[in-house]
Amino acid sequence: MVELRKAASAIEKESEGRVQFKFYAGGVMGDDFAVKRKMRARQLHGGILQTSVFTSDVPNLNVYNLPMQFKNVDEVAAVRQDLDSVLRGELEDAGYVSFGFLGLGLAYAMGSKPASTVQETRRLKIWVPKNDPSTELMLKAFGVTPIPLSTVDVLTGLQTGLIDTVASPPVAAVTLQWHTHIKYMLDVPFLYVFSVYVLDERSFRNVSEEDQTMVRKHMDKAMQNAERKGIEDHASAFDAMLDQGIELLQPNAEALAEWQRNADGAAEEWVNKKLVSQSILDQFRSSLQRIRRGNAD
Repeated sequence: MVELRKAASAIEKESEGRVQFKFYAGGVMGDDFAVKRKMRARQLHGGILQTSVFTSDVPNLNVYNLPMQFKNVDEVAAVRQDLDSVLRGELEDAGYVSFGFLGLGLAYAMGSKPASTVQETRRLKIWVPKNDPSTELMLKAFGVTPIPLSTVDVLTGLQTGLIDTVASPPVAAVTLQWHTHIKYMLDVPFLYVFSVYVLDERSFRNVSEEDQTMVRKHMDKAMQNAERKGIEDHASAFDAMLDQGIELLQPNAEALAEWQRNADGAAEEWVNKKLVSQSILDQFRSSLQRIRRGNAD
């Protein structure tokens, strides 16, 4: 919000008041699906939303969420250099003005009970975001029957025992106080979590082309600055969780191989269910392989 407000101030000044932004933070406009509905009804002009809300109209945004594809944030950054422009173009084609993506980091499985194998995980009560078919399908590929809840209900679910496990970037777990009910974290980067900053294209058309260019410049820069800070926060939050006594579980080679087999199967299932296209999956894998070959050299 600091970066967005700085950008908004610069935009208002440079446009001499022609373009102004008002932000609603803290979920006061409802969850991501509610915000999207309000955008369609023109009650809101835009929002910073999780990728799950775009599954019906821009399903290829799910490609970065494929399970166990990234080993570290450096791989994420490299692949995004190749594919961000493609995905932003698909957002624009669907009627959204995209100001870029905001990575929250790599999500790890964490909870109040230890589990380092697929079989052990199936005994857990695992949270899945409500109305998120891609994540639900992914967990089912591991033989897990998840418990869907809105994000705002997760802390209560952990407190009451309704759920005992979440998959989350450490920075989100700390920010939302989930870490206070966490005892174990599996040392496997499970999936990459990011948000999408969009405006409704119908609203943006009311701004002159000159001002549109200026707005994009400032908002793109704001998102880049926020993401750089987010990467630092991700590492700090990971260390903070270990410092408070959370045990890091290390799966053995056999268990890790089984995790990967199930994850790869989930990717193919996403294609079958049209949650991602085969072409974007091929581009994703080609980019990742090229990066890893380069690192090996």
